[in-house]
Parts: sequence; C-alpha cells; structure tokens
Amino acid sequence: MLRDKSRLTLAVALVAATMLVAGGVAVASNTGFKINKPLSVVVTTTSQVGTNWTSIPYFNPYGNGANLCAQLGLASTGGVRGLLLKIDAGTGASLGATCGTAGAASFTWNQGQGVRIRNQGVGAPTSAIIVGSHNPAASLTVPTPAATGNVGNFWFALPYHTTAITAADLCASVGLQSVGAARGSVGRLNAATGSFSSANCGTAGASSFVLVLGEAVRLRNAFIAAPNSLPPVNFVPAHF
Repeated sequence: MLRDKSRLTLAVALVAATMLVAGGVAVASNTGFKINKPLSVVVTTTSQVGTNWTSIPYFNPYGNGANLCAQLGLASTGGVRGLLLKIDAGTGASLGATCGTAGAASFTWNQGQGVRIRNQGVGAPTSAIIVGSHNPAASLTVPTPAATGNVGNFWFALPYHTTAITAADLCASVGLQSVGAARGSVGRLNAATGSFSSANCGTAGASSFVLVLGEAVRLRNAFIAAPNSLPPVNFVPAHF
C-alpha cells in the first residue's frame, strides 16, 4: 500500500505544474521539461566529487558539447575548464571534450545516453537549468558485457517522467537479468561525495536503491561466459 501511494504521489507530481527535487525545481508538462539541477563542483583532481553523470532530455536545444557548456554555464575559459565525456557501451571507448575548445563543438551524444560533466574551473556553477522533451519512440540497447572494462556499461539518461522509482523498477522495465547467480545491475556515481554504488537486480538492495531525477545511471546486464552469453537487451524507456 505504501509503495502504491509513493507511485501515485510521483505520478501526480510529474504532471503538475512544478515539482521540488534535490534542491531544485523541475517543471513538467505534456510537451517538455525544465529542471534546476544541482551540479557538484570538483574539489581535487584525484576525487570523483564534481563528476556529474547527467540525464539530458532526448529532444533538447543543445545539439553539441559547446552549446551544452554555454547553456549550463560551465567554465569555458582559463587554465581549468569544464569537461564532458561519454562512454560507448558497445566498444567500451570513452570520448571527452573540454568546454571552450573546438572539440566541444564536435562532441555529441545519442538520445538516452548519459553525459558526464566534470564541473570545474573559475565560476563553476552549483546548479544549472536543463530543458527539453522526451522521445517516446526511442529504443535503447544494453550491450552484452565483457568480463571487465566498460564494454556493456550503458550510462542511461533516465527520462524525467520515468515510472521507475528504484533500481528494482528499472531492472524490471529494462529487462535485465534478475535471477540466478549472475544478475544485471544498476549503478550510480554520487557527485557530491564521489562514491559509486550499485545494486544487483532481484535483490533487496535494488529495491532500496532510489533513483535521482536528472542523473544518468549505469546499466549493466549479467556477464555469462560464452557460449551462453546473454544477448543485448533492447528496451523502450518506460514513462508516465
């Protein structure tokens, strides 16, 4: 009963005019979203504090990294600047760009792909307005993972009107392996503390793992060695 009430509360909040979340205000309608997203600032170069894995709406006005840096107010001048990064879950390769450089203008990301913002430099913002709308037809893929490395690590841009409240909800809606010795997982990097946490699908930990609006999370399906490797998981993100 309590869980049903929580779902109803979230559903009502998302279709209302405004919603208070994590110190910011998100505005939702049937056409688009606007969120005042907190951005943690880098403390040291050796810490993950200030590394903000961010969910950008699937339709958005940014287009490339240069525009994203400008719109979010990331540091784009000086010796230390904001950094953007994405990971190709199929190959495990990462591609980064520095705000205020030519590389930022050529930096793009796919719908549903999380963008890592390393928020540093003079004037680094503590929050930023993110706007856009959702593509309900977007079909995404969690690739078959390798035993180690980033292959299969899909940083998922959670829709702002997702039906998932916890990692368990996400495991179920995406279709990650939730039974047996090998299971899928959902992971989160806490930008304020620099700590990474994850929960295996089908466990109590996944049920208590609460998702955060505006954050991208890492999806990884179970690794099972060949010849019984699990196929890629294709899914359409569930939303209200």
